[in-house]
Amino acid sequence: MILLADVGNSRIKWICCEQGAFQQRGQARYGKEGWAELATRLWQALPRPQRVLIVSVAGPAVQAALTQWIQQTWAINAEFAVSTATAFGIRNAYAEPERMGADRWVAMIAARTLTGQLCYVVDCGTAVTIDALAADGQHLGGVILPGTRLMREALYRETRQIPPETGVARLFGQSTRDGVWGGTEYAVAAAIDGITERMITSQGPGLRLLTGGGGSAVLPHLKKGYRLEPDLLFIGLRVIAGSSFDL
Repeated sequence: MILLADVGNSRIKWICCEQGAFQQRGQARYGKEGWAELATRLWQALPRPQRVLIVSVAGPAVQAALTQWIQQTWAINAEFAVSTATAFGIRNAYAEPERMGADRWVAMIAARTLTGQLCYVVDCGTAVTIDALAADGQHLGGVILPGTRLMREALYRETRQIPPETGVARLFGQSTRDGVWGGTEYAVAAAIDGITERMITSQGPGLRLLTGGGGSAVLPHLKKGYRLEPDLLFIGLRVIAGSSFDL
C-alpha cells in the first residue's frame, strides 16, 4: 500500500492506494494542533505503507515535520513531488521550473495521462490556478488568482461593517453575508469562465478539467463544458509512484 497525500494551504487530504486502486481516504483542515499531532490523528491507525508520496505547498517547515513523523512512525522516508523542467511527456513553461507549485505540476501530469489532448486545468483551492497544456505536452503557462475564501477574508479585514459570517452563494443576495458569499463565488466563476474562454480563443478548444477543494462548489456557477476531477492530484501522484514502483 502507498499513502498519497495532498498538503494544501489550508487542508490536508490523503488516500491509500493499493494495486492501483484508491481505497481508504480522509481529510482535515489545519487547526491549532501541531503537525505531529495531526499526522497521528489521521494516520496512526493505518497499516504501515510501503511508501508515502506527498505533494505539498505548505512550506519547508511542514515538510520537515511530516518527514520526521513518517520516519519515526514507519521507518520510511517520505517522498515529495517537485516541479521539474520535463516529466511524463510534459515540458514546463517556467524558466525556473522549481518555482512552480508542485500541485500544479502534479495536476498537469494527471491531465496529460487522462486526456493526451489540449486541456485547461483549473484547480480551486485557497488560490485558483488555471494552466493550459498543449496536446504535445507543452505547458503553455497559466494564471493564479485568489479563491473565494481569500476574497471573503479580504473584505472582512479591509471593511468596517462586513463581519465574518457564513452565508449562501445567491445571485440575488438579500443580506450582507449572502451578498459577500454570492459575490465571491460568482467572481471566481466568472474569472474561470473568462480566462479559460480567452485561452480557448488563443489556443483552440480543449477539455476543461476542474479540481480542488472548491471545485464542486463553484461548478454550478460555471458555464457548461467542465469535467470535475476531484482526485486529479492523487491520479498524478499515482502516475509518479507507478513510474518507479509496482502499485
